[in-house]
Amino acid sequence: MINLIPKPLKAIELSDKIYFSKNTKLCGEFLETVKLFDYMIPVCEGATSNMLTIIKDIAVATDGYRIQYNDGNIEIYCSDKGGAIYGFMTLVQLAAGKGEFAAVIVDDKPEYRWRSFMLDCARQYWNVDHIKKTLDILASLKMNVFHWHLCDDQGWRVEIKKYPILTEKGAARKGSSSCPKQTIDPEKKYTDGPYGEGLFYTQDDVREVVAYAAARNITVIPEIDVPGHASAILACMPDLSCDKRIIDVEPRFGILDNILCCANPKVYEVLKDIFDELCELFPAPYFHIGGDEVVPTAWDNCEACQALMKKEGLKDHVELHGYFNNILIAHLKTRGKRAIGWNDMLNPLLDETAIGQFWTGDRKLEEALDWVNNHGEVIISSQIYLYGDYPYSRLSLSNTYNFNCEALGIERMDRVLGYEIPLWTEYVKDETKFGFQIHTRLLAVSESCWTKPILKNYDNFEYRLENMRDYFTEKGLVIPPRKMYNGYTFDGAEDMTFFERKEHGFRKIWYFDVDCEYNIFKDLTK
Repeated sequence: MINLIPKPLKAIELSDKIYFSKNTKLCGEFLETVKLFDYMIPVCEGATSNMLTIIKDIAVATDGYRIQYNDGNIEIYCSDKGGAIYGFMTLVQLAAGKGEFAAVIVDDKPEYRWRSFMLDCARQYWNVDHIKKTLDILASLKMNVFHWHLCDDQGWRVEIKKYPILTEKGAARKGSSSCPKQTIDPEKKYTDGPYGEGLFYTQDDVREVVAYAAARNITVIPEIDVPGHASAILACMPDLSCDKRIIDVEPRFGILDNILCCANPKVYEVLKDIFDELCELFPAPYFHIGGDEVVPTAWDNCEACQALMKKEGLKDHVELHGYFNNILIAHLKTRGKRAIGWNDMLNPLLDETAIGQFWTGDRKLEEALDWVNNHGEVIISSQIYLYGDYPYSRLSLSNTYNFNCEALGIERMDRVLGYEIPLWTEYVKDETKFGFQIHTRLLAVSESCWTKPILKNYDNFEYRLENMRDYFTEKGLVIPPRKMYNGYTFDGAEDMTFFERKEHGFRKIWYFDVDCEYNIFKDLTK
């Protein structure tokens, strides 16, 4: 068994012993990039000196690599920086901290070009050092996109020099909900104390993260979520809403009706200013405009929005939403950016250069399928398979791993850019729980992004994961016990069917106590 995650396209194990240690001399192409990861090379007393040569070969696919050997020396063939990094990471895993391994000839390339992780930094702020650690994990798993969710109802987290009020006032909220049940309780909207004052990313922070990611072949995509999830910006600029009412940054989590007014020219002026500043900071050719969970009540009651709809011949709020999005998409085009948005915004009137991000489980499936089969490209982040914040009793690791977007009914697979695993952080408040929720799932999704579906097998994946548990743990990953990531997280779970276990764990336990599984894990690891 060759212990590699993600599983390579082709791998042949030989009998020769190969040394890979601090006594291995690095030479060839892309050295500046590879030497960033010099700290990953094992120290091995008495290891034989040898060479690792990185050779540029334009015939190798983008992000692909080939590993060969020559008289005890190692050769990586690749056409670009990504391939050099991923070939190196394969060697690191093969050595597993021991400084030597049985030689494995590897010929490898990714199945998808979009291999992504999204981090919600609006609900919980994650400092730059933590983000860098996460970027290192992504690079080690051959993932190449970091989607940075920078604002939401509960906080604005990025400095905009033209509008300093967004971080002066929009970063802080009066409190937070402690569980999903509490969010909808009208008598107890939140119990946790004030949060977020001063917690935002300066523009220098952004530059630092973007540069750190780029050196690791990771593209950083910013998200400014509009026109819904807008409580933080409306708390700072109430005149951008339909009714101009004064509100606070929202302490509750969930879907709210605080949205931007589509008929107010100042809304577009402010958003274009914000986008322009961020476009200078993020060189990626993509920009995420959100577009999810828009409650249209305010538009339905707004005389200006209704007049706009009549003037433009828009038949309903879906087409009004499309009108709003197309203005932003057109502006981003002038900045050399393609817009991405959650699949809530997809409709036939939307500019077809936009990329839809499919997330809503079984809801909106028809619209998402129509988009990818007849209009444009998509990224897959299916809520019921790929979300990182759910309990394992609801979304076990096997469910995440076995998801295949072809099963959705997509006919134009050439329009699927790849997969993205989001971590929404309403109830993720420390780094260990962060790892508990996401690290094992990142391993699974990295394989789904990289490996051809025909080569995937969950039992084989789990076997490799368990063989590499100590290695990943030493690297700082938080790996729950096997029983736990398989969804058996409460007493009596073994006697339930899959669906009974899923429903009981989610609705009867996690819904009232979001830390139930995490607390069990902490008790086991004391």
